[in-house]
Amino acid sequence: MIEAVNLTKYYPPPIKSLLDLKSLKDFLRTPREEIPALIDINFKVKEGEIYGLLGPNGAGKTTLCKIANGLVIPTRGHLYISGYDSIQEHDKIRGRIFTIFGGDRDLFGLFQWRVSVEKNLRFIAELWGISRQEADKRINHALKLLNLDEKRNEWYQKLSAGMRQKVYLALPFIIQPEVLILDEPTVYLDVFTRREVWSAIRELSKDFGTTVLLTTHNLNEAERLCDRILFFNKRKIAEGKPKELIEKVQSLKAERKLIVKIKGKVDVDEFNGIVQKIKVQSDGKFTYLQLYFRNDELQDIIRLLARYSVVDLQSVPVTLEEVFVQLYNKT
Repeated sequence: MIEAVNLTKYYPPPIKSLLDLKSLKDFLRTPREEIPALIDINFKVKEGEIYGLLGPNGAGKTTLCKIANGLVIPTRGHLYISGYDSIQEHDKIRGRIFTIFGGDRDLFGLFQWRVSVEKNLRFIAELWGISRQEADKRINHALKLLNLDEKRNEWYQKLSAGMRQKVYLALPFIIQPEVLILDEPTVYLDVFTRREVWSAIRELSKDFGTTVLLTTHNLNEAERLCDRILFFNKRKIAEGKPKELIEKVQSLKAERKLIVKIKGKVDVDEFNGIVQKIKVQSDGKFTYLQLYFRNDELQDIIRLLARYSVVDLQSVPVTLEEVFVQLYNKT
């Protein structure tokens, strides 16, 4: 459904000022070191899959989304959607994809500010050639799904940034595209609204078979939503299912955490050389330990703890955020 083949994009360096003649001459005469945004990115997304693109600021996530929409031309390589090149054959995929960029940015100028939410959505449905009867059905479903029913008669202009973003997120349920590209879709949303949107995205993928390409900084969002994830920072770092990536980091002997409650006092010096780091608190009756360790140290830790009266022991699981930090630090 979506395939990136050696996708690469370099941007020219910025010029200080076009009004500064000396700066312009230097800019034209001096060999220019171009700024990389994407370098040889390769991946494949299956039909109906929710595929996450994760990376730090400047990793190239938005550039990739813009290439998909024909807004940026890659330096080399190709991005294929439904078998068509996103640049050279964009006219063949124009009606197959829909993109939502971060925040309430209506990049394509679809919404009219002094018009109600419902009329805006109906107008956009008409642009996509959806019949009035079918549009009403889809609009009602989208507004109820995203808890926007009470906002249907309000001017789009009067809505908060987060509410406008929710209205924008109603569009995929009306248009029902083959491919939905979401670039930081929940950036302005509170935690409760974010969960509503997650549920809606899953429903869109499940019920309509929509293929979703999701960029996000919210690693909890990626872990909950995505079938597979690509970590990259201009270049590919790692790819796989969230669970597989977590297991990969564990196999790399990544640091883990054990929280232990022990009755009485503890000789902390016994843990030196066994754990990576230790934090200790005591209230006189109990001692509380936070042990940071690697997988191959666990057996020694358990043997040592067996000497004490352990009241409670909790292993803190590796999160996708820790996976990202570990893999990013190794690049």
